[in-house]
Amino acid sequence: MIMDKEKFEILAMDFMSGEMSHEAAEDFRQFLEKNPNYKEEYKQLESIWTKVDAMQTPDPSTEMDETFYGMLGQEIEKSKKKRGWNGIFSGFFTVLKPQLVYGVLLLGVGFLVGLYFNSQEAQPGEIMVSTDETADVRQKLVLTLLEQPSANQRLQGVSEANKIEDADNIVIQALLQTLNNDANVNVRLAAIESLTNYVDNPVVRQGLVQAIPHQESPIIQITLANLMVALQEKASIEPFKQLLKEKQVDTTVKKRIEKSIQSII
Repeated sequence: MIMDKEKFEILAMDFMSGEMSHEAAEDFRQFLEKNPNYKEEYKQLESIWTKVDAMQTPDPSTEMDETFYGMLGQEIEKSKKKRGWNGIFSGFFTVLKPQLVYGVLLLGVGFLVGLYFNSQEAQPGEIMVSTDETADVRQKLVLTLLEQPSANQRLQGVSEANKIEDADNIVIQALLQTLNNDANVNVRLAAIESLTNYVDNPVVRQGLVQAIPHQESPIIQITLANLMVALQEKASIEPFKQLLKEKQVDTTVKKRIEKSIQSII
């Protein structure tokens, strides 16, 4: 049996949140049992959405808010001259080609082996350099994995990004690009989870807000709504209104977004 993707996401959300009637929940459970592919997709969706739904979002500082709104104002002015913003970062993905993945992996392995044999005589300064090199290798690995055709490899790329203590702007933009353009909803959800590690970064806040009106997936729309409520991000109100105006949003999702807007106001 084939089910519409958006309908499946909405049913999955209702099932996970316990908002289904007993009869509807039982029907959905039987549907999953009879359709292994959908059951596997549901398991992945549940795993990632549960993590995102439970995420702890820090309260933004006043100083960070001022910086964020300043940057957002500048971006709005730029958008008047040039429509869209996704193309700005597309060049990042031309740097690393998929065939370089094995080279990156070998580079990482070679580095770790060298670090092991030299660890006894390495000086503190040398260890710091080695740590920086490890971070650089991991960032390159993240960018390479996020370009792979396999959704599982791209998920691994997001997972690797979570291991970076202080992601640079290139990695952050790659995660935002993934949120906006990846074909797999689980990968996009994982990107949101990863980006919540950096919500004190005005670039991340700005990117999340700007991503709102471009989303087609109901579960992504709801996840961003929940996140903006947690952040009490007033800059997200207009993008949500734009989303409701320009997209054919499911009635259930529309009600949840409208409720989120009221919670932010």
